[in-house]
Amino acid sequence: MSCDFQTKTHAKAILTGEHAVLRGHPVIVMPILSKTLSLTYWADSDANKAEFIGDYGEDMHVLFWSLLEHGFELIGKSVSEFRGKFLIENTIPVGAGMGASGALCSAVSHWFISQGWIEDTNRYVFARQLEDLFHGQSSGIDVIGATVSDWVWFNQIDDFETLTLKWQPQCYLSFSEQVGVTSHCVKKVKQLWQDDPESAKHIDQQMADSVQLAKTAIENDQMSGLTQLANAMNQAKTCFNQWGLSGRNIHEHIDSLLEAGALAAKPTGSGDGGYVLSLWSSTPPENLLQHFIPTAV
Repeated sequence: MSCDFQTKTHAKAILTGEHAVLRGHPVIVMPILSKTLSLTYWADSDANKAEFIGDYGEDMHVLFWSLLEHGFELIGKSVSEFRGKFLIENTIPVGAGMGASGALCSAVSHWFISQGWIEDTNRYVFARQLEDLFHGQSSGIDVIGATVSDWVWFNQIDDFETLTLKWQPQCYLSFSEQVGVTSHCVKKVKQLWQDDPESAKHIDQQMADSVQLAKTAIENDQMSGLTQLANAMNQAKTCFNQWGLSGRNIHEHIDSLLEAGALAAKPTGSGDGGYVLSLWSSTPPENLLQHFIPTAV
């Protein structure tokens, strides 16, 4: 049975720039093409349902219906007007810093365009408005990262560019065995801005500097770029520590990676759990590699 609409998005990982991006600083994001979310739709006047499959399909059940209702509210319609069937297949871990909600929001935004309810030029803005439902305040980086196939330098939803890598960093994702909650992490950083704005401003600038150093690193040759990139990631890790977003699981996981030979390791995403991004000078040990998700495009 042929469908009436289908789209696919993917996971992402942030190299560096988390949280500070909400206050106008840049961030570098990389696509994780091996983890995907696909949305398929069949128009059906007698149906109003969705099926969820894949490794993390069922995790999308509540998210999807809440998101669909929010989307209809944004365009001044009622979700009761919807008729049809959806199939959501998701292999992106949820609550782990890999942009699962951004991938879903990007896919749903594309579906709204297919129905003629929003313009294609408004796709990213609408997707970011959808993601506000989950994050409280979305920077838009996840919805961009879910749809591009290159590394991206992102400043805001209408200001991003693809990056040309002079070399391919050996970066891998590994799970800290703890789920992070993005909205909680965002609130924690905002609270620091209220309690100690000078310190908060300093941390933001440190993170912004790490982004610039990382950009220089990947645009340089590998010999000098590898050390620069490790320094950038370590600086970003320090920012997470100062925000209080590196819990015991994160600390222990990063220490184990460094002991195994990683040059640098940091939380990716909101922090306080989720996945850790590590940088290596050569292929990691086999016993670790089997648990890693590679980031190479």
